[in-house]
Amino acid sequence: MNYLTFKQKVFSRFKKSAVVSGLFSFFGKELQPEKWVFIVGCYNSGTTLLAEIFEKHPQLAVLPDEGVMLTNQLPRPEDFGWRRMWCECETQMHIDPSKATKASRIIKKHWSHFVKRNPKIVVEKSIANATRMAFFQEHFPNSYFIYIVRNGYAVAEGIARKAVVMEERQAELGTHYPIDFPAKQWQRSLEVVDVQKPQIKNFLEINYEDLTADLQGTGAKISTFLGIKPFDNSLLQGEFEVHGNKMKVTNQNHKSFARLSEEEWKTINNFAENGLKHYSYYSETPSV
Repeated sequence: MNYLTFKQKVFSRFKKSAVVSGLFSFFGKELQPEKWVFIVGCYNSGTTLLAEIFEKHPQLAVLPDEGVMLTNQLPRPEDFGWRRMWCECETQMHIDPSKATKASRIIKKHWSHFVKRNPKIVVEKSIANATRMAFFQEHFPNSYFIYIVRNGYAVAEGIARKAVVMEERQAELGTHYPIDFPAKQWQRSLEVVDVQKPQIKNFLEINYEDLTADLQGTGAKISTFLGIKPFDNSLLQGEFEVHGNKMKVTNQNHKSFARLSEEEWKTINNFAENGLKHYSYYSETPSV
C-alpha cells in the first residue's frame, strides 16, 4: 500500500472526526488548478467508467475516490440513511450559501492530499454533485462539467440490484430497493441537471450508449471540450477496471434489460416516462 492510498483509507474512514478533518485541512494546500472537471450523472450511468478513462490521460489528475469521500464538507445521501438514492434527501445535499466559501476552501485543502502537486486539471466524480453544480461553478474557478446519461431501464435495474438498503430502512423497504425508487432517482437526476445546465458555462452532455459504441469519437469530443491533447487510442482499446471488474468498454444494457420483469418495466415507465421519451429510450414492453 503506497502512502497516497494509506492517506485515502485513513481519511475516508475518519473524515467525520473533527481532529482528522482539521489536520488534513491545516496541512493541505488550497488547490488552484487551471481547470476543474466534474463528472456528473445518475448512479450506474457510466461515471466510474468515465473517470477510469480519464485516468489514462497524462494531463488529467483524477481524484482516487469520489470527492465526497475525501472531504467532510459535501453531504452524501448515505449520511441520511439513503444509499445510492439522493432523491430521497435532496434538500440535505445542498450547501448552505452562508458557509459555501469556507466549505470550498476546506474541500480544496482536503483534496490536495490525494492528487499530485500543482495539478493543472483536477477531475472529480461524485453522483450527488449533480445537485450542486452551481456551487462548484461559483467557488471552483474555470470549472467544466461532463454529464453522462444512460438508458433509464438499465440504470434502474442496476441500482436495484447493486444498492443494499441501509439497515435502518430495511424493515420498510427490504434489502434492495423496489424498482420504483431507482426509476424515480433516474428521472430526478435528469430534472435537476436540466434545471441547472442553462446557467452552467462549460457543460458537455454525452451518453453511455455513444461512449461504448464509439469510445474514440466520444473521447475526441471530450478532449476538444476540455482543450487537452487527444486520448491515446491504443490505451482506449485496453481494459478498464470498474467496480473491481476488468473489461473492455462495451455496452452492457442488454444484460440489465434481460433481468427486468414485465411488471418492473411497466413500473419504470410509470415513474420515468418523461425522461425515457425525451431521450428516446421509451418502450412499452421489454423488447428493446
